[in-house]
Amino acid sequence: MVDDWLLIVLVAWPAAGAFVCLAYPRPRHVLAIIQAVSGVELLLALLIAVQVRAGAPLFAAVRWLHVDALSAFHLVVLGLVFVLCSLFAGVYFLNERRVHAFTRRIARRFGSLWLGSLAAMALVLASNSLGIMWVGMEATTLLTAFLISMHPDRFSLEAMWKYLVICSVGIAFAFMGTLLAAAAVRGSDLAGGGLLWTELATQGVVLDPVLMKFAFAFLVVGYGAKAGLAPIHSWLPDAHSQAPAPVSAMFSGFLLNTALYCIVRYLPLVSRATGDGFAEHVLLVFGVLSVLVEEGNLPLQHRR
Repeated sequence: MVDDWLLIVLVAWPAAGAFVCLAYPRPRHVLAIIQAVSGVELLLALLIAVQVRAGAPLFAAVRWLHVDALSAFHLVVLGLVFVLCSLFAGVYFLNERRVHAFTRRIARRFGSLWLGSLAAMALVLASNSLGIMWVGMEATTLLTAFLISMHPDRFSLEAMWKYLVICSVGIAFAFMGTLLAAAAVRGSDLAGGGLLWTELATQGVVLDPVLMKFAFAFLVVGYGAKAGLAPIHSWLPDAHSQAPAPVSAMFSGFLLNTALYCIVRYLPLVSRATGDGFAEHVLLVFGVLSVLVEEGNLPLQHRR
């Protein structure tokens, strides 16, 4: 099946590129590899988006992978962000030699982590299982953490550990929310342990409203930590200030949106289970709080 092949290659291609980067001796070659892999990933995302727009959503791997209009749009944005950031990385690291040596060891580490992060984000977007989606988000945390400290010193290591600790605690909250969402399924014998989104979203599945409210609260706190929602956003300034510019651009351009995508996936499930606008109100509270906190920090930033 062509559709199966496309979705599987979408995730496997950058993962294979991450291992290839470990074998090349020259930094220029590694930068060329990440640019080529990112370019092909964008082409795959565009091809998938065209097929989704022309017909029904795509499935693969016995329905564990699934791409609809929402995930297809995010895949195209993901590919575009990585292409632009990879091209910028080729200029940035080669010109950075005057300050930091872009050695073979650093190039290999950057290339493998960079393309590994791309594969993890593609897995999040293409996953039909809410459990695998959580695994993909955990993988992005572990992979991108080391991109923050490409040139280790006191400040970059502190930023990396702050990011790793806060986001890992957040992912633990998201794990609890995922378990509660699975426990909220009433009287249904669903494939995949009740975690396939396409099955949970059907009208025939009854979800316990109380458990779904608790699940969504845990999920917003958990994934919100990765998305930079206040008051669990304190890792953001340190990570952006210490990470190399291409990494910081990737964080802002798509990593935060990946966490928000996970929250958005749960919105129709929670709204159908509760029917009272609970999910929208929770997001409104966190959104307004984030705006107020950021506005309150502006005078301090100006004074610096």
